[in-house]
Amino acid sequence: MKASTLRRGAMKLTERQRHWLKHIRAAERKDEPLTVYAEQQGLSVSSLYEAKRHLRETGVIAAGSGTKKPKQGVPEFISVSVREPVRSVNGTVLRVRLISGALLEWSEAPQGEALCELIGMLS
Repeated sequence: MKASTLRRGAMKLTERQRHWLKHIRAAERKDEPLTVYAEQQGLSVSSLYEAKRHLRETGVIAAGSGTKKPKQGVPEFISVSVREPVRSVNGTVLRVRLISGALLEWSEAPQGEALCELIGMLS
C-alpha cells in the first residue's frame, strides 16, 4: 500500500496537509527516498518527514506504509571460510586478510574490541 493512500473516512485536508501530501506522492511516483526528493525540490528534509509522520498520526496516510525497500545487489552477509590453522611464521599469531586484499598480522593476540575496531576502520 502506498504511503499516500487515504484511509476511508479521513478528515478534510488543510492546505498545508495537501501541500505535503502532494510532495510525498511525487516522491513515491519517482520512487525516490524522501531525503533525495526534498533536496531536489529545495524542501526541508525534516519538515517533509515531520509532515509525513503527522499525516500518519491523523489517519490521512495509512499506518505502516512507506517502509524501506531492501537494497538489491548488496549482500547483508558475506561468506567466510575457515582454513586449517597455519603454524606460526616469524612469530605471527593471528592473520586476517580483508576483502580489499590488505593483510593484517599480529605477533600477540589482540583484544576483541580492538580487533573489531581496527578491522572496521580498514575494511
